[in-house]
Amino acid sequence: MRRINIAAQELAIERGYDGFTLDDLASAAGVSRRTLFNHVSGKEQAVVGVTPDFDPALVAQFQAGGPSGNLFDDLLALIVELLDRENANREDAGRFQRLLETNPNLSHRVHGELERVCGDAVAMAGHRPGENDPVRARVVVVVLGALVAHAMNEFVRADDDTSLVDHLRLAEVTARGLLAERHPQTT
Repeated sequence: MRRINIAAQELAIERGYDGFTLDDLASAAGVSRRTLFNHVSGKEQAVVGVTPDFDPALVAQFQAGGPSGNLFDDLLALIVELLDRENANREDAGRFQRLLETNPNLSHRVHGELERVCGDAVAMAGHRPGENDPVRARVVVVVLGALVAHAMNEFVRADDDTSLVDHLRLAEVTARGLLAERHPQTT
């Protein structure tokens, strides 16, 4: 699947999403058309990929109020596990950013998928004991989403060995520091 995904993204960057056929993709990936369809349902899935899911055991723990009891920290733990499992590398992340820059029509699909994931996270939070404020859950999801986006941008730009998760942890620490600062009241 990875080879197909990389070939599809490279073709879309070079020729545009509509500039290649599935036969072109099969050839570029070095697979038969049949093998291609054993791994992807169509061009969009080949190019954008499949959105990974949170670990079901960790989701159950999260919905039960764990692991720490703090909504922000517990949702962050789910995200960190997912990012660790996906093991994003700088080359893949940079290619995906170039893909969206050169094919803005795909941004709609990606944003739609992100909205779905965010909605799922809010729904999961609603199952936690004592979590009955959907606004609170949405704010946590939006803040974490912004931190992930920032971490991804920093990860792609960096020329060191800092992992995506480490960039996310740094963004988290920075955000906590900013939110903890006391500001003098103005009248």
